Amino acid sequence: MEDWKKHYHEHMVTVEDAAKSIKDGDVIWMGQGPEIPYTMLDEMYRHKEDYHNVFLMWNCATQPFDMLFDPSVKTHFRLTSFFNLPLERMSGEMDVMEYHSCGYDHFMDSFFEYGGNTVALHVCPPDENGWCNVGHYGVSTTSLIINNPQVKKRIGFIDATGQYPIPGEHKDVAVHITDFDYIVACDTESMDIPAAPPTVVDKQIAANIVPYIHPGDKIQIGFGGLGEEILANLRSVRPLEVYTEVCCDNMVDLVEEGVLTKVLASSPGACTKRFFKFLSTDPRVRLLPSSRMINLDEISKQDNIVAINATFMVDLLGQACSEAQGLTPYSGVGGSFAYIYGAMRSKGGRSFLCLRSTYRDEAGKMHSNIVPWLPEGSIVTTPKNYQMYIVSEYGLADIYLKTIPDRIRALIKIAHPKYREELKAKICTTSLISEADFAGFSLFDTEGQRAEA
Repeated sequence: MEDWKKHYHEHMVTVEDAAKSIKDGDVIWMGQGPEIPYTMLDEMYRHKEDYHNVFLMWNCATQPFDMLFDPSVKTHFRLTSFFNLPLERMSGEMDVMEYHSCGYDHFMDSFFEYGGNTVALHVCPPDENGWCNVGHYGVSTTSLIINNPQVKKRIGFIDATGQYPIPGEHKDVAVHITDFDYIVACDTESMDIPAAPPTVVDKQIAANIVPYIHPGDKIQIGFGGLGEEILANLRSVRPLEVYTEVCCDNMVDLVEEGVLTKVLASSPGACTKRFFKFLSTDPRVRLLPSSRMINLDEISKQDNIVAINATFMVDLLGQACSEAQGLTPYSGVGGSFAYIYGAMRSKGGRSFLCLRSTYRDEAGKMHSNIVPWLPEGSIVTTPKNYQMYIVSEYGLADIYLKTIPDRIRALIKIAHPKYREELKAKICTTSLISEADFAGFSLFDTEGQRAEA
């Protein structure tokens, strides 16, 4: 105990000193959300002329930092996030930050592919044995990188007020204080992220999915309006488990009511202090590293996985654009592909990819999100061969293992009624399907269609 305390005090430095420890050529992992050392980043920005070819990697910035919005930093820093929230989108639009292209199932590989050698992030204060819990946002990613021998420099920002310690084995949730080369005292405010309420379209899409969820299933779902609506409708299906990428506040209510018997996730999503306090005391809720939770081999071992994800646009073959709008990156690959593919291989697994049928452009003109073919240059997140069910507010299209004509007909029927005839006419100009293939097939006999539940 005395040894670690001695190391602690001997390696305490200021934020300025921590920033100076970064050298040209360093590739730095900075964690996600509130783990990111924003104070150090702003200190580095103030002395940007001292840095060259420093690569900064993180996931989901939840607080602005100066270099993110200054194009001149590109001669000194490379910046990238594995998933884009509004701050990253603003930076990308300004041509400052680079958009990443790999999913959470390969984020660690990407870090080391670029020669990752440094970790700088917030952790909890050391316990009586010198172990620093990586906190509620750290278990997903930090635990996989920080103890890797390829990392040669570790900077720990000890944060007693902004990080929630979580239960688990040291290898999954902690780093020892003696592994830090530089230690900075830097308390922050805890951050709550409330979920968005469901929209009318969210409610309609959820109504098309809930009938296909059965007692004993393991649900993968994200946070946001659609996730909130589906979770709110699970009380009649109980008992269920959650096996997912991100967890949400209202999962606590469902655990307490016995609707959910277990929640396993990789990271918080829309969570507040209430969730984190529950997590620290109730073994029915656990956060585990992404190597366990966002891994198609691990997912496929789970029986009856029900994967529910969202996309922006699909074509009539089922190719989906889920991370970008055309050639404009928006969010990121995230963990959706691992769950979509994992659910397909799971015994009894089902995968639902959801989208609203239309969008309006800046001039207010409405367009279909279901298109005959993807626009030139579209970034495809999910290939057609890995799709099972595509869902809009107009119904559910079962395209799993189907022929091309069957896929086309099913997807047209969940498009907005205004565009169904147009979609049919356009796709019939290709060699994929002909007018004769629509003989006896009505585009409007129902507002959608459903597979066997």
